[in-house]
Amino acid sequence: MTTSTQQVAAPDTGAPRRSILALVAAAVIIAVAVALVLVFGVARPPQLPTLAEQPDPAPPASVTWSRWQEGFACVDTLAPDGTVTEVACDLSGDEVLAWDDEGIALWVWEPRERIELLDPATGEVTGTRPANGHRLDERHTDDLRVRHVDGTLTVRLADSGALLWEVEAHENYRVHQGSISPDGQWVAMFDSAGRLLLVPADGATQPRVWHDAEQQWQAPVWEGTPLPAADSG
Repeated sequence: MTTSTQQVAAPDTGAPRRSILALVAAAVIIAVAVALVLVFGVARPPQLPTLAEQPDPAPPASVTWSRWQEGFACVDTLAPDGTVTEVACDLSGDEVLAWDDEGIALWVWEPRERIELLDPATGEVTGTRPANGHRLDERHTDDLRVRHVDGTLTVRLADSGALLWEVEAHENYRVHQGSISPDGQWVAMFDSAGRLLLVPADGATQPRVWHDAEQQWQAPVWEGTPLPAADSG
């Protein structure tokens, strides 16, 4: 009696191994690509000295601005020595318009358009002004003219064209939302890295970092900035 013997072939593990190797190779490629993006693709801001490192000359006054936090407006002030104070939060207002002897003027949209005055020391609303005649869409909000050409960022004053700053910078780096101090000698401006920069209005020296890591969306308003006169028409 003849007994036939059948040989059972061993399972082919080549395909799973090749799949694992392919996955590992893909992961390595992705990791390298991410590393290249992180090294070369991020818009690194130009290195600048801080006001703490170079305190002279100091800014002539404080500045203020509004920012959003959980659906409400908050108002912060920045002193010449770099101290940041949250004046008030959970406000129904929108944007700081002025900062004069009566307080910080904040535009409020609802329930009726008006201007509220905040005490910069306590954050309390001390009064209101009618919004009639103050054309929000026509007010002057930025004193800068900025260009980025062939890797060079150029920042000028919008009115006079005076050169404030020229620097080699990544194409994604921007300077925006600047304002001139009441004495006309200084410009405070935010950049795309979230820094508030201080530069002399004649561009005699490079900017210094007055404040870092700030989320904002409007131009800084200098202490001593009056509310523009209402349109009599």
